Amino acid sequence: GPGPSSAFYTLWASSHRTTRHTRSHKTMLATRALRPLASLATRRPLSQLVVSVVGPDRGGLVSSVTRAIAAHDGNVVESSSFSIGPVFSMAMLVEAGADQHAALTSAVQSAVPGHSVSAHEAEECVEAPAFAAALDVSCADGVGLIARVTEFVAEEGLSLSKLETKTEGAPHGGAQLFSLSGVMLSKDRVNEAKLARGFKDLELEMGVNIDMCVYDEAEAVKMAA
Repeated sequence: GPGPSSAFYTLWASSHRTTRHTRSHKTMLATRALRPLASLATRRPLSQLVVSVVGPDRGGLVSSVTRAIAAHDGNVVESSSFSIGPVFSMAMLVEAGADQHAALTSAVQSAVPGHSVSAHEAEECVEAPAFAAALDVSCADGVGLIARVTEFVAEEGLSLSKLETKTEGAPHGGAQLFSLSGVMLSKDRVNEAKLARGFKDLELEMGVNIDMCVYDEAEAVKMAA
């Protein structure tokens, strides 16, 4: 059977393994405890920046822009893009370090040298509008229609958001059809009956069809975002 020295070795080995395990466990716990502190130490204050890019449309344009943003630790929170003829336009809401705005904008411009790049800081909070309504205008195309409709909206103290216009051929040929859609917003209460009467007068004056749909409070907040 095993002698005293063998028994002593077995006891020593077991104790040594336990000690090593305990030390390893303590080291692991200490490392885990330090990780959040290290994260906090390297975290920078973030703010939001609206970056706009306008210029000739080409393949890989969006990729070039987003790579430049990512290289400066920017995160694209929201974006919108469209093309009108040969011209491409894109707007992005970017979250990045407050000290990176100038460098990030410069990097985007370097990535797309043939395009116009602009940037401005986004407001931290958007005030909920007191009034929001969808506006849809349709008619046979004519000179000055957009100017007259938007002028009336401005005279009523409203701003236009998410504005889109287009002109397309009638289904069976003939005149071009024009359409305008957007969201009217106001920080103040609006006399809806007076606004509706004004649009009715504009319909008769210009021979257009105008539809207005007032949003409820919850939808109004979404439209202002």
